[in-house]
Amino acid sequence: GFTCAAANQVEAERFQELAKVMKKKNVKLGEEQLSCLVKMVTLHGIPKDLDSYPEDLLLFLSPSDYAATGSCRQYFANVGKANLDVLQRESSQRKQLLLEALACLKIPGTQVNEQNAEILGHLVCDLRGEYIRSSGESLLKQLSQCESFQPDQEEAIRSVISSGNTTFGPPVAWSAFTLNELTGLISVFDHSVLKMIPKNTLTVWLKNFAHDSPLSREQLAVIVEELLPTRHKRADGCPPDKQITEKVLNNVLMPVYYSPEELHACLKNVSLENHLSQILTYSFSTQQLAMLKRHLDETYPDGYPEQLLSKLDLLVSFVTPEDVSKWKITSADTLAALLKSQPPDDQASAIIKRYIGLGNALNATALNAIGTKYVCLLDATELNVIDSNSLKLVSLNPSACPQRTKDILYAKAKRAFSDQHNLPAYYELIEPYLGGAPGVDLKALSQNNVSMAVSTLANLRRDSLMSLTPSEVQGLLGVNLGDLEKWQNKSPIREWVQMQKQSELDKLHAGLTGGTQEGYINIVTPKFE
Repeated sequence: GFTCAAANQVEAERFQELAKVMKKKNVKLGEEQLSCLVKMVTLHGIPKDLDSYPEDLLLFLSPSDYAATGSCRQYFANVGKANLDVLQRESSQRKQLLLEALACLKIPGTQVNEQNAEILGHLVCDLRGEYIRSSGESLLKQLSQCESFQPDQEEAIRSVISSGNTTFGPPVAWSAFTLNELTGLISVFDHSVLKMIPKNTLTVWLKNFAHDSPLSREQLAVIVEELLPTRHKRADGCPPDKQITEKVLNNVLMPVYYSPEELHACLKNVSLENHLSQILTYSFSTQQLAMLKRHLDETYPDGYPEQLLSKLDLLVSFVTPEDVSKWKITSADTLAALLKSQPPDDQASAIIKRYIGLGNALNATALNAIGTKYVCLLDATELNVIDSNSLKLVSLNPSACPQRTKDILYAKAKRAFSDQHNLPAYYELIEPYLGGAPGVDLKALSQNNVSMAVSTLANLRRDSLMSLTPSEVQGLLGVNLGDLEKWQNKSPIREWVQMQKQSELDKLHAGLTGGTQEGYINIVTPKFE
């Protein structure tokens, strides 16, 4: 809940105490919060005890800022423990950190030893494939903690693992325990690696370790496919030894025993209604899931009963608009259950339209289900029936939506939060909707010391941004004014700068150039719509 607007009310010394408590409580902060925190903490110079502050704060500082606290090795050892994902992977800030770390640790080529890998910590996740190949096993421990990989990194990890030149030995000799030690890297194994691992090892791992692994159901399904026979015989009925019993339905390894065709044949006369929620947690392949859907279609040709809709989970991705048109969605809870598995936009749109078409209200439960992910799918008619008060109970961010959507939702949000207009909390509540705010409202907001992020300023309605004066922008940005210089060559900030008098921009002391010189005027060509 920490905000820049609230920070403005606190004295610098007291603020530093607050930041130190955040470290003790291991508080997780986002990029904007940390960016603000670092500005406030360093307001009167860099503190000499930076180790007392949250590690994530160091992502916004440099080794030279840390010099009074410790060496660059110490700085990067702390950065390596920080939550790197606060910075976007491709950001210049994150790339610069890695370059400075490699320079500090005096790593000239692409070979990183185990000791340096330990210091780099999470920064190892940004090392290119050539570093992974050259360093071999030294990086595997750190790499196994990375959230995701680039294609060249995945290829390099596969190359190191399948070479057999690691303490894990060649994949052909792995046990389920070896596989468990490599859990964090299994997601990058493709057919070329999986085919070398003994099938028994994969089966034992799936049975005993898979439920504790961070792998998604889709990633586990890749392993299941490896265990299925490669040539699917046409299933002439269900083989006698593959009858689906209660015991089979309760077995987490059920997907391993059936080819898609056998699954379809053996499901005949089996009622899935009481078991659907459970078996959809199993690692079925895409083809097997399609067979489960086919079985439900044959069981319920006139449309699924409502109590089954809330259990469909992954199968929602397989439904067609024609399927949806037969459904009776009578509650917002059913809508929430259908959207929970995050189906593609086409399916989600059909489901939302069916829900509204049956006369159901877009109340808080429905809006929370639709969420930021699908709010842009709503058209003007649907948006207009939203009760403003519902927005008090939901968390939406329509900044990626069409302008018409942003305009409608801003007006509703402004009404919803009008009773908090004079409280510091108002800005935090209205901020996600500001992309639809008219200039007059932003001018009023500039008087309230809100410390808007420059990214929010850049996403304002273009006509609203162009109507703001330099002093109004200064009022909106507050402590973030210094960040404006980094954005001055990006649209629409660039166009805003060009429209201002350079003499007015100079008064901001923010390093902005490109404004109109005295004695000149900017001719803006009118655009006729």
